Amino acid sequence: MNDEILSAFLDDELPPERVAALLVALQHDAPGSAELRDRLTVMQLIKDAVGGVEAPDDGFTLRILARLRAERSARP
Repeated sequence: MNDEILSAFLDDELPPERVAALLVALQHDAPGSAELRDRLTVMQLIKDAVGGVEAPDDGFTLRILARLRAERSARP
């Protein structure tokens, strides 16, 4: 799944059949699902921040960003 699909999902512009495929890909046992869920979460947080939505943060965002940085640096 690419970021365009995730963005369309967050904007409620993804066709129903694509939504179904995304939901399957997000399941805990699907390959790459953890990374996909993290990307979707980060994109939602960015969308909320750009839109001016304030949300309390207990460090969740920082943990996700640290995990994404660690994943990127571990890649060859």
